[in-house]
Amino acid sequence: MRTTTRNRRVLGLTAALTVASVWLVHGLYHKLLGGSPRQLAIVQSTPGLDGTAGEHALMAIGAAEVGLAVWVLCAWAPRLCAGTQTLALLTMNGIELTFARDLLIWPAGLIPVNLLFLGLAWVAAALHRPASLLARLRRHPVAVRARLRHCLTLTYAVPADLLRPLVPPRLELETLGGYGFVAAAFVQAESLRPAGFPEALGQNFFLAGYRIFAKCRLPDGRCLRGLLILRSDADSTRMVVAGNLLTHYNYHYCAGSIVADAPRGQWRVTARGSDGTGDVDIVASPSGAALPKGSPFRDLRQARRFAGPMPFTFDYEAQTDAIVAVRATRTNWTPSPVHIEQHRIGWFDRPLFRGCAPVLAAAFHVSDVDYRWHRGTMHGAAS
Repeated sequence: MRTTTRNRRVLGLTAALTVASVWLVHGLYHKLLGGSPRQLAIVQSTPGLDGTAGEHALMAIGAAEVGLAVWVLCAWAPRLCAGTQTLALLTMNGIELTFARDLLIWPAGLIPVNLLFLGLAWVAAALHRPASLLARLRRHPVAVRARLRHCLTLTYAVPADLLRPLVPPRLELETLGGYGFVAAAFVQAESLRPAGFPEALGQNFFLAGYRIFAKCRLPDGRCLRGLLILRSDADSTRMVVAGNLLTHYNYHYCAGSIVADAPRGQWRVTARGSDGTGDVDIVASPSGAALPKGSPFRDLRQARRFAGPMPFTFDYEAQTDAIVAVRATRTNWTPSPVHIEQHRIGWFDRPLFRGCAPVLAAAFHVSDVDYRWHRGTMHGAAS
């Protein structure tokens, strides 16, 4: 199925490039640049377009044909584009055969050849579906840096069959003992800014993120481990707007914070979202740190492989059947196990998890981490 989709996409792109190149050559070279003097003679043979009027008409037609080339490549309103090409070409052919037949190289073949060309234009309209400008913008185009003052990650084990429908093509669920794993990460971030910008221009905010552990196998045999991002919550409107404009991280606004209670040696995470899904109440402490009861991990070493932020985060771009992978680098990443005294996460109240009790498999805390998200990289049929 995926191969068929890819073949259709290649055929559509080939058709679009062919059609656009024909319009571009005729419009730019033959008309606007005067590469074919015969074109001016054809236009001037039309009643009312002799002399200067014909020259102006030729320029207008040339500009319109260049515009059609751009329209074909953009694939905006593809059927309207194909219909416009059909009307324009058949109209021009009718005028040429009526008033300039003696100037045509092959009058008898004009209509059949152009009907074949229009057939290709309709194929392009049906199959050419490049990523929209917004989709391209959301490929994490800007490298970002921040300092993670606190990062508390709770990893939950969920039956693998329940999570697989959430994993898009080109990714596979990472499993262990019949479970898939969801990371609920809560971060107090400082000085988030584009890489290269001074810290003073950065933004401080609370972030909650819900991710699935997944793998992406590349054609060269490499396997990238990472997180498929399902939802993000932040207490900054600017972060929500910018995050949804530049990433696929599905940002929502919430009021949230991580408070370090030094006298009690605890961290308290509280968040309230507008729809209840983002509501969080967690109390964690370092005392009695060990794997939670019922954890499928055999020891802390194995659990650390699922301790939150991974080398990559992933998203699937359906328009191009491609994965957007964002590589992360960090310093001072030494996650310490914590004991979770209470935890309520509204995200698990969704209908998807009804009848299922996600198992708290591990919990870790890190602090004062310098973190960098690199620009997104496309893997697959990017366009």
